Amino acid sequence: MDEILLLDAAERYLRGEMSEAEKIYFEDLRKNNPEIDQIMVENSFFLNEVDNFSNTKNFKHNLHEVEARLSEEGVIKKPVLKGKAKLVYLWKRHKRTVAVAASIAGMVSILSAGITSVYNTNKSNKDLIKLSNDVQKIKEDQKAANIKINGFIPKTPNAPFKSGGTGFLIDGKGYLITNAHVLKGSTIVATNDKGQQFLAKVCMKDDVRDIAVLKIEDKDFKPYAALPYSINKTVNLAEPIYTMGYPKDEIVYGEGYLSSETGYRSDTLTYQIAIAADHGNSGGPVLNKNGDVIGILTDKSEGGAVFAVKSLYIFNAVENLKKDTAYSDIKLAGTNSIKKMIREDQVKKVNSCVFLIKSYQ
Repeated sequence: MDEILLLDAAERYLRGEMSEAEKIYFEDLRKNNPEIDQIMVENSFFLNEVDNFSNTKNFKHNLHEVEARLSEEGVIKKPVLKGKAKLVYLWKRHKRTVAVAASIAGMVSILSAGITSVYNTNKSNKDLIKLSNDVQKIKEDQKAANIKINGFIPKTPNAPFKSGGTGFLIDGKGYLITNAHVLKGSTIVATNDKGQQFLAKVCMKDDVRDIAVLKIEDKDFKPYAALPYSINKTVNLAEPIYTMGYPKDEIVYGEGYLSSETGYRSDTLTYQIAIAADHGNSGGPVLNKNGDVIGILTDKSEGGAVFAVKSLYIFNAVENLKKDTAYSDIKLAGTNSIKKMIREDQVKKVNSCVFLIKSYQ
């Protein structure tokens, strides 16, 4: 089938403009030709995006018209924006349109290339694989665009990325704890589970115990009224545990058990835990079945065992930090609101308190 005719037939089918006989023939064609069916699915998605974009644009246009009319009638007053404030306003006003338009432009390009590839007389499996990869790339670009549309402005410095890992809140005012070895650069960015980025500074760093306390100092950060977990010093051999961390750019859950009350070569600073963990998990919380934090996950040894810094040293770090009047307001989470929840619900609550930590030069 000629590619132009295929596109025309697809649009007529989706808009209900085919006769009954044409519709039956076209549906039979889709059933017997998976390539045509795939093109139909992608074309349907594309048309829906166009319709959504049009509806959003019309709605925003109507809102601006109403705002302008009310302003002219003196019902509301609009401040006069100048300089940087005006640029920020213009960006916030048009960023959604820009992102959606970019997504649609990309989809048009991919669909055109895909149809040409699939229906070319010299088509091959390589063409189909390329089309699949391109569509996946579009999905990833749209996910990134959605983060920007939702108002999250990236704060990644214009500098090389040096090291990274995981951190978690120990005080809802923005105090995080992580491993000292995670912090090898001078600029620290903490990213939450929604993709929102915050600038943070190092309050204290203990290389011997491999822990560090950070403070998010960013006007976009909203303090937490309370943390869902508490910090607990009591542990029991063989008790079930779980961790949450960022070995990649999205949070990963792992579970296991406490296998030893001492760490590598009987080190009393750490526990040994039986759990799967990658380097990016360093600095993540280790929690027991009640949702209490009992440690901070740290590096593996050469033998493959995994260790966690004991929660006792979280208490010690905070006590030492409070001696500095600049940090006298820090207070460890003392209540546990997830103790009686099932594991899935505990994880949902803890999610928002665990951050991806990246360190830049």
